[in-house]
Amino acid sequence: MPQSLPASDRAHLLAWLSSVFLREPDAKVVGLLGADESDQAVAELNNMPALADETQAMLSALRALRSREGSDANAALALAGRFGTLFLGAGGPMAAHPYASIYEEGRTHGAATERTASFLSAHGLSVGDGVPEPSDHLGIQLAALAALSEREVTEDDALSAELHRAQIVFVEAEMRPWLGTFRDRVIRDDPDGYYAAAARLTEAALNEFYAPPGTN
Repeated sequence: MPQSLPASDRAHLLAWLSSVFLREPDAKVVGLLGADESDQAVAELNNMPALADETQAMLSALRALRSREGSDANAALALAGRFGTLFLGAGGPMAAHPYASIYEEGRTHGAATERTASFLSAHGLSVGDGVPEPSDHLGIQLAALAALSEREVTEDDALSAELHRAQIVFVEAEMRPWLGTFRDRVIRDDPDGYYAAAARLTEAALNEFYAPPGTN
């Protein structure tokens, strides 16, 4: 399936998803996502129903949580607790750990970390200062795709196409093999549905933007 968003919009969506998996939202973020203006983002995805549906599911889950908790601050605290259970190890060894190495080798800092680090280095990227995560963290992988998508905007057609092909190869080799299991674990352990929708949205976005050539 050909990519259906301009590279700049694709970069924005991937960068946002990266932030969802790298850090807990604070009250300000909850307020912004819960505002009516966020519905405009869904409207802009109407030509891609899978992405629009899961984005709407994220917003609906967040608004329901905010209504239940009574304030942006309380909703942020609830999401922080769920974030810890899902992604920071509080859920135990079968939690939805956001590291490729966990699914490949049953531990962090495995070969997938080295391969992702090599991919970043090959494209002049690195894990940002102050990000205490190995390079095969889902949020970092998404951030790398966002950065390369942003580069596509300013390059000529040939180099832009080359950058996009590199992303397709990376997604196929380093993300697809484990993302389905990760998604299933998030869905299992997230009754409120915000992170479950984020995991489904991530998978849908990768399918939309990085389908291998010749697939539908």
